[in-house]
Amino acid sequence: MSENEGNGDEHLLIHVVTMFTQQAWMAMGKLKNPVTEKMERNLEEASFYIDIIDMMKKRMAGNLSDDEEKFLESSLSGLKMNYIEETNKPEPETPEDESPEDEKDINTDEASTEKENAEEKPEVPDSGENSDEDKKTE
Repeated sequence: MSENEGNGDEHLLIHVVTMFTQQAWMAMGKLKNPVTEKMERNLEEASFYIDIIDMMKKRMAGNLSDDEEKFLESSLSGLKMNYIEETNKPEPETPEDESPEDEKDINTDEASTEKENAEEKPEVPDSGENSDEDKKTE
């Protein structure tokens, strides 16, 4: 393997570790999710990404350059310290306007409005007189 190939592999490894590191930061609620533009917290997902990086480090032990090993160790230690910090924090309360329970389907909302309107209408007692419809059938 030439020096260029080894250098290319080192760059790929750094990109992969960086990708998993960013995913872990997002899952810990430390980075904004670029898709939803929101800070989201899912510690189970964060733990998953940290475990992947840790597994990579263990499985590649002895095959890493000093720089790669330092990079992996630095990434892992930062993630693990922040993960511990996050697990000691209480779960953040979601604001009522962002709560999943408050998100309604338009059709469901319309149906509940119709039901409420039907419940609000007082029932008219039967006057005993036949309506025009009833007279036609007689």
